[in-house]
Amino acid sequence: MVRRAAIVMVALCLISPAGLGHAESPEADRGGIAGLEDRLKTGLRVQAPRDVKFVETVATKVREGRLPEKLVDSTYLWAVRRGKKYPFPAFEHVIRLQAAKLGVPLE
Repeated sequence: MVRRAAIVMVALCLISPAGLGHAESPEADRGGIAGLEDRLKTGLRVQAPRDVKFVETVATKVREGRLPEKLVDSTYLWAVRRGKKYPFPAFEHVIRLQAAKLGVPLE
């Protein structure tokens, strides 16, 4: 019984949404900027409106191609893995430093 359920789950995972007739944006194909924004808000435990605006600004800079998504992802992972209860301040500090090195203003 367990084996049959596992096979069904694997089969369902192999079915792509595109094969079912769902339209997807190019952003959804590579993880998506909206996915990035949601992941940052959730993982960094963003609560204050000012912090939400900062995360939206970072996601916009990634969408515009001015800030590398890999840089944002690696900084996010670093901040979360530090094990602090509220990882956003560390993320904000480091991403501001990295963006300044690239000449990208984060207001």
